[in-house]
Amino acid sequence: MKYLGFNFTKNDLRFCTLDGSTNPPIIVEKNKIVYPNNFDTAELMEWFETQITLIIDKHSPIQISHKISLNLSSLDQIRTSCYPQAILNLIAKRKNISINSYSSQAINATKFGLSKKEDVFKHIDTIIGNNPPYWDKATKEAVLVAWFNLL
Repeated sequence: MKYLGFNFTKNDLRFCTLDGSTNPPIIVEKNKIVYPNNFDTAELMEWFETQITLIIDKHSPIQISHKISLNLSSLDQIRTSCYPQAILNLIAKRKNISINSYSSQAINATKFGLSKKEDVFKHIDTIIGNNPPYWDKATKEAVLVAWFNLL
């Protein structure tokens, strides 16, 4: 049983596929894909559709999650965050895969039975270890939103 998590940042998308048949889950694949330069909006949306479809088809998840961005202040942020999230939701719908969204506020340690003040990013390091490369907050958010579907 695979669970797929996405996080769309300003310059790249992060994703993580977890094997949910183990406890704790095992990272099957995680990656950072940098957005292409000099694409107009339509070209970028086609690129997102292709990349997202390739990832989903490769892993065949039973559930998908993504981090939503709430504080967008520019058209460029909307192009690289909101639009690809819409494409992800559309692809999930077409493939009949359940999808969940999590805000930054929802990404906290209470999901693991800890206090809200606990650092959820340190907590996952203690459970599944350090997983370079790209083992930063943006990647950990992709891991966490996938993991939340297992809890």
